[in-house]
Amino acid sequence: MNKQGRIISASRRTDIPAFYAPWLMNRIRAGYCYYPNPMYPATFYRVSLLKEDVSGFVFWTRHPAPLIPYLPELDKAGFPYYFQYTVTGYPENIDGSSPPLETAIKTFMALSKAIGPDRVVWRYDPIILNTEISAPWHRSNFRRLADAIGSSAHHLVISIVDPYMKTQRRLGSAENGVCYSTGAYSDVLNWIAMEAADRNLRVESCAEASLNIAGIAPGRCIDAQLLNKISGQESSSLSLHKQREGCLCHGSVDIGVNNSCGFGCRYCYATSNFDRAKEMVNRHDSEWTCISQNVV
Repeated sequence: MNKQGRIISASRRTDIPAFYAPWLMNRIRAGYCYYPNPMYPATFYRVSLLKEDVSGFVFWTRHPAPLIPYLPELDKAGFPYYFQYTVTGYPENIDGSSPPLETAIKTFMALSKAIGPDRVVWRYDPIILNTEISAPWHRSNFRRLADAIGSSAHHLVISIVDPYMKTQRRLGSAENGVCYSTGAYSDVLNWIAMEAADRNLRVESCAEASLNIAGIAPGRCIDAQLLNKISGQESSSLSLHKQREGCLCHGSVDIGVNNSCGFGCRYCYATSNFDRAKEMVNRHDSEWTCISQNVV
């Protein structure tokens, strides 16, 4: 067994492949980066990105295209990695700045062909029910996406929208027609589970402790066992991170920064101010040691 290295999450807090791919590669070449404490953003931590200290990367993204040209460099350096790739097809008033659906599906298929479908996890999450996005809407939308993605995905992750205060301010409260109760999603989730089974698509949930749907198993988005399988070595720690209730992710270090994603999804928990996030994208310098600034 090799030395235990840390898993780098890139990132739950922002879309590093879409907006900060050159920065990431600069930091990997330099062998380290900084990231802020999300609760105390004036406090920064340094993390090694040297090969001997990293057992793999998990990339969270809606648009990995800017990172794809760098993947051969990561492969040559010996870094295992896989992608958590969100494709939801939501209307513009929910995901107004996300890549066009045609682009998202085309990129998904190209990435899957390049690195294999076991390393590209399709995220259909969070699932939202409101007066506009109904259960019939999801059935039609999911089938359309699943038909397009086809065998490019073997693994599907789902979750239900969480009632964070910032989410309710943007999407609306339960009184305004948005469903936040798990029970309200049972029909949709049962249908997705059956549709996925017909397509040999494995379905897992993300941090849904109370979910009890046949065909949907509790899952882990940060999966050390998958990274070990990709690398062919047992170099990733299997300790649990316990990110939140119901989370089964293995331990990782997230190098992202809140309020730095330019997509502006209305349900995002990591962005409290969309204008500030867009400003960060615009003023970012890929030579900085941290996404948000240069920390010496």
